[in-house]
Amino acid sequence: MSPPSTPTVPITRHYHDRLGISYLRAGNYGPAIVFLHGWGAFKELWWSALRDLGRDHRCFALDMPGHGESRIGQADRIEAIAELVAEFCRDLGLDTIILVGHSMGGSVAVELALRHPALVHRLALIDAAVDAYRMPAYTRTYLLPGVGWATFRLSQAVGRAFRPIGQRIPHEHGGGWLRPWLRRASYLATFDPEGLYRILRSLFATRADDRLRQLTIPTLVMSGQFDSLAPPSHARRLAATIPGARFVMIPASLHNPMDERPRAFTRELRRFLVDTGIPATGKEKTGR
Repeated sequence: MSPPSTPTVPITRHYHDRLGISYLRAGNYGPAIVFLHGWGAFKELWWSALRDLGRDHRCFALDMPGHGESRIGQADRIEAIAELVAEFCRDLGLDTIILVGHSMGGSVAVELALRHPALVHRLALIDAAVDAYRMPAYTRTYLLPGVGWATFRLSQAVGRAFRPIGQRIPHEHGGGWLRPWLRRASYLATFDPEGLYRILRSLFATRADDRLRQLTIPTLVMSGQFDSLAPPSHARRLAATIPGARFVMIPASLHNPMDERPRAFTRELRRFLVDTGIPATGKEKTGR
């Protein structure tokens, strides 16, 4: 499914000053793909996907507000983040996009697609925390009265302890479970805890429910086989609710298939795009 003769493309770092968004970009030709990571994650999570898909797409991976180098400002709710991403697309001249959302980013992606249907013409939801209130009860541990905040800060402390190791793990590490976890933990330790906490509360308060039936665009719902946060049963329910959605499971993956099984992830995403009428021609060019 991947163009074999096309060399890998460079990944460049950018910052949108007015919106306060840090992002990665790869590729200058083809349809635009916007990648949204999950809560406590970071734009580099998509590195391998950008290397591959950037050969025949224009790829943009954002640091969500309050993550990485992106300031949180007033965007501490799922709805506000969705509007911020829409504004980012307008500023960069992206009239139609393929939107890929992981975990919390999946909730943002659904909200964006519902609010701006003309903008999003393909949707991919990866281990998506859509209707997070339906996810297992232990996913709300950080929000428990009395102990939640302390548990969250302890998680950040663990990440700081592993940061010297996590920082040495390359973005293109080949997949697996341990190295991706160490890298993610080291990033989480650096983010503003109060901002993350506000966003987390919004995530579990946001409900799509029957509004999902309003999504009429081709949609891919992907799940890691061993995901315990947004388990396959949660993803299957999501796929069954969105009209015509395709469900795909990535074997031997946990909650982050793009990081744990990068080749399988990219292969399935490419297959979805080709099957829904987006050829990997790389002939469309943008001046941006």
